[in-house]
Amino acid sequence: MSKTPRLGVWFAATAMIFFTRALLFATWQSRSPEVMNLLHLDKAQMGLLVMLYPAGGLLGILFANSLTNRFGPGRLTVVGFSLAAISLAGLGISVPAGNVWISGLFLIGMGLPMAIADFTGNYEGTEVDKRAKRSLFPAIHASFGVGMMLAAAFSGMLLSSHQGLGLNYFAVAAIVAVGSIWAGLVFPKHAGESVSTEAKRATAALGRKVWTEKRTLAIALIGFSFIMAEISAGTWVPIALNASGFSGAEAANAFGLFWVIITLTRGVGGFVVDAIGRFGAILLSTLVTSAGIAIFILDSVIHQPYLGLILWGAGLALGFPMSVNSMSDNPGMSAARINMIITVVYISSISVGPVLGTIGQQFGIYFAFSVPLVLMVVSAFLSRATKPEKI
Repeated sequence: MSKTPRLGVWFAATAMIFFTRALLFATWQSRSPEVMNLLHLDKAQMGLLVMLYPAGGLLGILFANSLTNRFGPGRLTVVGFSLAAISLAGLGISVPAGNVWISGLFLIGMGLPMAIADFTGNYEGTEVDKRAKRSLFPAIHASFGVGMMLAAAFSGMLLSSHQGLGLNYFAVAAIVAVGSIWAGLVFPKHAGESVSTEAKRATAALGRKVWTEKRTLAIALIGFSFIMAEISAGTWVPIALNASGFSGAEAANAFGLFWVIITLTRGVGGFVVDAIGRFGAILLSTLVTSAGIAIFILDSVIHQPYLGLILWGAGLALGFPMSVNSMSDNPGMSAARINMIITVVYISSISVGPVLGTIGQQFGIYFAFSVPLVLMVVSAFLSRATKPEKI
C-alpha cells in the first residue's frame, strides 16, 4: 500500500472508525436501563459506573499522541478496537451475571482504546478535510451518527423481540472487529520512525503550551459543553423516558431518533458550514441545542419530548466537529490542540455520569439536564473564539 491512500479510501477508513466507535458506545448506552436493573444500581451508582468508560479513555488519551507517532494510526486502530470489541463481548456475560466489578473492568477496557481512536479519527479526518475541495469533516462525523442510530435501532429491535443483552453485545462486537481492522490496514503508514530526544521534547512542550492558550481553552470549553450535552442525552435520556412511562424499546427508539437527527444534520453540515462559516455554524448550534434541552426539561409542562430531542440533536450535530476543526487552523499546533480537546472530551464524559446521576437522584433526572443547558448558553457567548485563527 502506498504511504498515503487515495482520498476516497482514506475518507472511508476514517468514517469507518467513527462508525464502529459509535456502534460500541451506543450499544452500551441504549440498553442502560436494563444494565442498571441487572446490576441492581440506583441512579447515583449508575452514574459512577458509566464514568468508568470515559475514565479508561482519559487514561488512553494521555498517550495517544506519542503512541500514534511511534506505532502509527493503523496498528493502534487494529489493536485498540480488538480490545474494545472483546470488552463489549465480556460485558455481554458479566452484566447478565450481575457482576458489577467485572463489568466495571470491561468498561475501562472498552474505553481505554476508544480515546486513542477518537484522537486518531479526528486527526485523520482533519487531514482528509484539508485535501478535499469542500468541507468533509461533518460528513465524517456523520458516520458516528449512523453508528449510533443503527446501534439504537438494533437494540430496540432486540428488546421488542425480548432478546437478551448478551446477544446484542456479541453481535456488535463482531461487526466492530471486522470493520475497524479493515480501516486500520488502510490508514497511512506515516509513523513508526525513530524520534529524536529533541523532537520528543518539542512535542511535550507543545502539549503543555496548548493548555495556556486563551483561544484554545475557550474552544475546548465549547467542545466540553457539546460533549456534555451529547453524553448526557445518550446516558440519561433513555433512563428519563423509561422513568416517565416509556417502555425500554420505546426509550431505545427515541434515542435512535435523536441520532437520526444528528446524522441527517451532519450529512448536510458541510453545506451549512460553507454557507455561514464555522463561527456561524457553532453559534447557531449552541442556540438550537439550548432550545431543545429546555423543551425536553419542560416535558411535564408542554409534553413535547420528541420535539426537544429533535432540536437537541440538530443543534449539537455540528458543534463538536467544528470545535475540533477550529483546533486545526495552525498545522504546527494541530496535533497537540486536537489531543488537548479530546482530553477535555473525556474529562467531560467522566463528569456526566456522577454529576447528572447525583443531581437526578436528589432532584429528578429532568432537572439534571439543566447542567448541559447552562454550559450551552455559556458556549454561545464564547463562540467567537472559533473564528479562523490568524497565523
